Amino acid sequence: MGPLRFDVVVAGSGPAGATAAIVAARRGWRVALVDQRTFPRDKPCGDGLGPGVAQLLRRLDLDHILAGETPAASLTVYGPAGVELNAALTGLDGMSTEGYVVPRADFDQRLRLAALNAGAVDLSGHKVTATGLADDRRWVSVRRAGTEHRLEAGLVIGADGAYSVLRRQLGAGRPSGRSTAIAMRAYADSDAFDPDGPLGQRMIFEWSKEMLPAYGWVFPNGKGTVNVGVGIMVSELRRRSLDLRRVLDRFADSCRQRGIELGDLYAHRAHHLPLARPIPRLAHERAALIGDAGSMINPLSGEGIVYGMNAAYELVTRLPANLSGAVEQARALAEFETWFRRTYRAHLISSRVAHGLMSIPWWARHMIRAANNDPVVFRDAVDLLFGLGRIRAETTWRILRHGW
Repeated sequence: MGPLRFDVVVAGSGPAGATAAIVAARRGWRVALVDQRTFPRDKPCGDGLGPGVAQLLRRLDLDHILAGETPAASLTVYGPAGVELNAALTGLDGMSTEGYVVPRADFDQRLRLAALNAGAVDLSGHKVTATGLADDRRWVSVRRAGTEHRLEAGLVIGADGAYSVLRRQLGAGRPSGRSTAIAMRAYADSDAFDPDGPLGQRMIFEWSKEMLPAYGWVFPNGKGTVNVGVGIMVSELRRRSLDLRRVLDRFADSCRQRGIELGDLYAHRAHHLPLARPIPRLAHERAALIGDAGSMINPLSGEGIVYGMNAAYELVTRLPANLSGAVEQARALAEFETWFRRTYRAHLISSRVAHGLMSIPWWARHMIRAANNDPVVFRDAVDLLFGLGRIRAETTWRILRHGW
């Protein structure tokens, strides 16, 4: 059998890949959506969806994907020496804080089905093994049940995750251990976080001295279940010879000791997070990297979905109508990479600096105390976690002033 021809091949059916497939199919292109897994499937993640995700879904007329989900209403942060922050996420001046918690098994399947409904061809269960150039097209080899197939397209989009085959094949290399975090998540039953429960739709972070340099989270989906997880840099995990599952168990126990209702943990899954420190080359000849494959992950929060989805939207909308034109396509890919770096550089650098500072107990204590005492500091901290915020000189001064 000869090669299967498409206009666009998208490797990876996660949020970034599915978004790229949706936008490309709506432009009238023949799109292949490839993933080595069959869906629905579990995906280790904190399951948090920031405000930018909801905004992009509305822009794409995909509001139904979050229909029936309840947005997070408040935030609690535990820090060193017993310092604690409790605040509402609604009503922040000039900010959208419409964040949700949706299990990735559900969210990714909904987004993938939207791509198939838009016209993308379902090639789930196919693993990408290699790529190369042939005349004016790029080919991708995929394997299923021991059989190799060849796909050809005017453009290949690599959204195949933290262990991206396409990233390596395109010469962008592997993420280094110094720029990679590892997280473990589990689920627990808890009615305390339901909308009518004692805690409500409350997101919890912990940067306590006992946890550092790791941090922990509890994210509720409002349906009797919470996502409980911890994250740490791979280099620190190795240096301290830590058992990540034990770190997670200790964090869950500390939550219970605070009176937070958590059932037994189950469905433990660990995953690597290639952080945006630095971002690899994104634009290649007739190919581009987005999402985790492009290290589009916030070094402070570990969030990556919003960056990958926005990158997918911008990438595909910037492409020329005729994908066979090599010069026009190369120019569009270069412009996409320039846009991403200019848009997110200051934010991601600020997040990297904040991540380092929050690993220092005295700074974490003063930062959390200042956010409790100064609404400007709190607003900027939320913007850094969930928006496009950056470290500002005024905010740093306010932290030093109000954090004592």
